[in-house]
Amino acid sequence: MLARICRAFAGIKDYRRGDVKHPIFSLLTILLLAKVAGCYGWDAAATWAEAHFDLLRQHLPLWRKAPGADTFRRAAEAYGLQDFLDAITIEGDAVHIDGKRARAANHGGQVHHFLEALCAGQVIGLVETGAGAEGPAIETLVRSLDLAGKLVTIDAAATTPAVTAAVRERKGDYLIAVAGNQPTLLERMAKAFDETPGHAHRTRDRGHGRHETRSARTITTPKIVARVTGTATIQDIRCLCRIERTRITQDGIVTTVHYHISSRALTPREYARRVRSHWRIEALHHVLDVSLHEDACRICDAAGVVGFLRRLAYAVIAERRGKKTFAQYSQMMHANPTPLLNSLTSST
Repeated sequence: MLARICRAFAGIKDYRRGDVKHPIFSLLTILLLAKVAGCYGWDAAATWAEAHFDLLRQHLPLWRKAPGADTFRRAAEAYGLQDFLDAITIEGDAVHIDGKRARAANHGGQVHHFLEALCAGQVIGLVETGAGAEGPAIETLVRSLDLAGKLVTIDAAATTPAVTAAVRERKGDYLIAVAGNQPTLLERMAKAFDETPGHAHRTRDRGHGRHETRSARTITTPKIVARVTGTATIQDIRCLCRIERTRITQDGIVTTVHYHISSRALTPREYARRVRSHWRIEALHHVLDVSLHEDACRICDAAGVVGFLRRLAYAVIAERRGKKTFAQYSQMMHANPTPLLNSLTSST
């Protein structure tokens, strides 16, 4: 991961003009390190860089004075989000898509909402949008990705013909939730599972004061699938999926049932694993807010670029933290970034 990020930063063209003192590679590296250390604004990044400037100069080509907040801001604002996305490549067989709002970045009432694609623990696509329906923005995001051979998981906001068609056009398969926005399909799927016996894959989890059991089933019989989805406008549905979750906590017992459709014929075990893996993007959003302070960041003009740097920081911490929590590793790097600097510069 570190080597890939270094290669990406080294390949980014410097668009700045005039009296440029600090190489763009060094500024981007410091910004990344500042995000790992939990700094969420230009001033915080500049203060952290000044505190560790002697150490940073040992590893990075820098001018005789530490870069200030305005230098970091201008460097980030000189780039578009696509400059970073084009430089990052990743391998994996599943892509998870979800949305998240940057709550503090609301200057003048402007809304910054991110829709992102996660693959193998790394964000590979990010679209910044405003308030409103997610569907069109998800379609835009999907069309920007190479999905050949990948299974794309998305929540019910993507259960539209346009999004599923975009996934198929990009040579991928979809696994998407069916909820109240598709009432007829939902009703028919529930009836089909009630009437069709079949094998269920069961799993159990215990921890954090709860005990959860999950029972997953799929229907791939072409005649049944065709009968249930005959009036649906979504193309290439080849698998109907149902998962029942029962959670036992000190507050009681709660059972929920969820339905999905897929363009790939999945076994119950495969379906359960794919649905379970979608939580990774929700875990990412939790860490971004709790440990890397995204909800406290008020940067607006370069919100997309800073958001992507923060997601790179997440990937770095996830790879290197060992038994430490994300917050513990971030605090350690805030105090002493030497280990990470050694790894970053040795990768160049």
